[in-house]
Amino acid sequence: MLMPSSFDPKSIQKPHLVTIPYSHYCELSRWALEHAGIDFEEVQYIPGYHGKVVGQLRRNKSDRSQSSYVGQESGVHGGRRKYAVPLVCLPDGRILKDSWEVLEYALGEIDQEWKTRFDQELGISVRQLGYHYLLAPESKHLLNRMVSSSSIYERILWFFINGKVTAGMQQLLAITPENAERSKETIRGIFESVGAALSERGGTLGSDGNFGPTDIAFCSLAAYCVMPDNFGNGAVKMPGIDDFTPSFQTFIRECRATATGQYILETYEQRRTPVS
Repeated sequence: MLMPSSFDPKSIQKPHLVTIPYSHYCELSRWALEHAGIDFEEVQYIPGYHGKVVGQLRRNKSDRSQSSYVGQESGVHGGRRKYAVPLVCLPDGRILKDSWEVLEYALGEIDQEWKTRFDQELGISVRQLGYHYLLAPESKHLLNRMVSSSSIYERILWFFINGKVTAGMQQLLAITPENAERSKETIRGIFESVGAALSERGGTLGSDGNFGPTDIAFCSLAAYCVMPDNFGNGAVKMPGIDDFTPSFQTFIRECRATATGQYILETYEQRRTPVS
């Protein structure tokens, strides 16, 4: 593909999901729509270029994200919500502003306590930790490989702007070794809480005992901690565990060794397909 995908939100016939494809929040939205059997089109962009498109779609302040956003980690103003992904444009002109609105639209609400903890603790910690390793100099090849599936225009643009984008991300996400360790501790605590809930509820997180939106939300946002093979269900090619630095590999294996980590891996293996 020569140029990035584009669409007119006023003339679409089905929902359009706008993503940075390897984002765990975008995975949450993608999985929710697929699990609900909703026919949609995903429109993918690389970091940096996405701001131009998303900023136009969110030019109305009422259409801006209300959930976790890049910059929250460093206290950068909430105006960055204008450029947050994911969002969904619906044929009736409405915009689903973030992954939680997409999840509710597709599958229904989850418990507010879980939602708050997943959005404001888990999602942020996983994002900060994941980028701590992805933006490290020794991982530059991984980012370049992930971008390689985008349009020719975006790949050329990335060649010129990747240094500026990655430096900006490190600042926005407050990436330091100390913060990375704090993120690991937060993730460990949530894995422990989720493990206890899974044990009490017979292997799912839903209060009704059935697999549903709470499970999808958790598994999506925690996926980077265990790196399941089917992340994205074919929409994106992610690095494997052996591609990362030894330090991150150690943490991934630690998470995989827990009951919660096994639950995520098994859920991806058994349920990460559209409902027929």
